[in-house]
Amino acid sequence: MDLLRNENDYVFSDRYPERSEVYRRFDERSAEARRALPCRLDLPYGPHPRERFDLFAGSGGPLVIFIHGGYWRSLSKERFGFVAAPLVAMGFTVALPGYPLAPEVTLRSVFDSVRRSVPAILAAAGKRAWIVAGHSAGGHLAAMLAAMDWSAAGIDQPACLPISGIFALDPLIETSLNRDLGIDETLAAEMSPLRRPTPQGGVRLVVGAAETPGFLKQSADYLSYCRSAGCDAALVQLSGRNHYTIVGELWEERSAVARQFSLLARGFGWEERAGERP
Repeated sequence: MDLLRNENDYVFSDRYPERSEVYRRFDERSAEARRALPCRLDLPYGPHPRERFDLFAGSGGPLVIFIHGGYWRSLSKERFGFVAAPLVAMGFTVALPGYPLAPEVTLRSVFDSVRRSVPAILAAAGKRAWIVAGHSAGGHLAAMLAAMDWSAAGIDQPACLPISGIFALDPLIETSLNRDLGIDETLAAEMSPLRRPTPQGGVRLVVGAAETPGFLKQSADYLSYCRSAGCDAALVQLSGRNHYTIVGELWEERSAVARQFSLLARGFGWEERAGERP
């Protein structure tokens, strides 16, 4: 058996040559957002140096917690600060948590860090209504958070917006990524959103039509899973967008991705309550 039979679906550093340029633009726009927007940076929620979050103040809208991707082993909250610009302009408050990376820590520890960030972020933001979002591995972590029952902690259930998310970890076992991730069948069963409760606050999935078959299947399967459980779920597939360029949709306040945040915000009754346009 080919131990790396899923490599082409999930390992594509050479597949999209525009990635370097996309990341350069992310960095530029993120630096600009930190200069231009009211924000508090590197607020601690735990002892690890990466257990910090950035908070960008909006107006009367819900909180958006946006979790960066990088296959749980790379990238940072700083690179994705640009997502705050259009969302703050729409009225949202935005938080970007960092987290320790594999292989320094296990995937369970990665998720535990992100989970522990939530109460600290909500307290700092002074919000109850929240949307948890993320890209790629961040979409996985967002869906995992949305699958939790937060009632014992006195926290409202979130809505969820994964962008190019990963909802089943099993395919990653047979990729070179697993040298760092250490996924086995037990971990895949425990930490796959496709095997967890569906989000109570609704879910809007976004994926690029130019992504790999593996990523397209991840979103399609999770949509079916959520709908079969009676969850309010929808999928938006964006023509011409791949795994990297799709996040650039959040450069613009009027983009298709930004609209999904607006639709989820209406589920909290925001327009009626605050009289603002989400």
